[in-house]
Amino acid sequence: MLSQNKKRIAYLSALTLLFSYAELFIPRILPFFRLGLGNIAVLLSFSLDPASFILLTVIKAVASCLMSGTLFSPFFLISFVQSVISGLFMYGIVKLFRGRLISIYGVSLLGSACSAVIQILLSSLYLGEGTNALLGPMLLFSLFSGIVTAFLSQILHIPEEVPELIKQQKPETSAETEKKQKTKTICMILAILVASVVIMMLKNIYVLLCALVLSFAAQLLSKRKIKIMPHISLWLFVVISTLMMPQGEVLYSLAGWNITSGALLSGIEKAIKLSALSALSQCLASVRPTGEGILSLSLSYFGGLCKILNSSEGNLIKRTRSALCAQTIYE
Repeated sequence: MLSQNKKRIAYLSALTLLFSYAELFIPRILPFFRLGLGNIAVLLSFSLDPASFILLTVIKAVASCLMSGTLFSPFFLISFVQSVISGLFMYGIVKLFRGRLISIYGVSLLGSACSAVIQILLSSLYLGEGTNALLGPMLLFSLFSGIVTAFLSQILHIPEEVPELIKQQKPETSAETEKKQKTKTICMILAILVASVVIMMLKNIYVLLCALVLSFAAQLLSKRKIKIMPHISLWLFVVISTLMMPQGEVLYSLAGWNITSGALLSGIEKAIKLSALSALSQCLASVRPTGEGILSLSLSYFGGLCKILNSSEGNLIKRTRSALCAQTIYE
């Protein structure tokens, strides 16, 4: 791969992170759904060759999960699969119709719908077929998010030339220190993977609650804040999905919908497991790749772009444009 092509893919990957970061400044309409503004960069990358485009979707998924601290959780699998498949789906549509018959809005809508279907299908493998009932609302929201993403891709333009990246001079470390750091990271990853497997095998609710508390404690020791709202949204999604498949004694009936003891306990068990795994994954959020690899380069670009966005004045669109217009980016 040519160096310039590598830099461009890294820069585009950084833009997916930048747009996702900018989305955090927008109040959510519903706690369950995200607009997915990271796809703006994907919609602007259809000129890439197939191999480069696939690499972009892969880096997009890995980098976003690494930054959010979910790289070592079950959510990474969903993010990775939906990112690659929905991206390839849109890329295939664009190349098949060659810009005719279907506009960028149509491509974005189809990509958003594809992403929603994949998320529901993968979620149903763990939560059961009850998640299928949420496909309708997700498709309706994808209609809105697809239009918004396409609109923003038309008013935000990325530079043809990749900006120059000026990296910070980091203090030199001895080979022995680097070796110890790598060993520590590997041990942490192995410990979290083992703990994750153990948690998935547990069945007792009280033991799982203890595991959840220990996972939160490990997250705090890793100097990662515990954000309650994502866990609340996760619990609501998991429990509601599981209640769609009644089992056991009927506890309460609401408009013909039976809330059963078996489904409720199953939903709580699954929600605790996912929350615990998410907290454990946060412990490795500080792990960053080093060197001149494309993932490391993407994160360096992203760090510099965030600095420009945060230091710029005006509304969110103007600040984002300021970041996109930068010809030189300082890590």
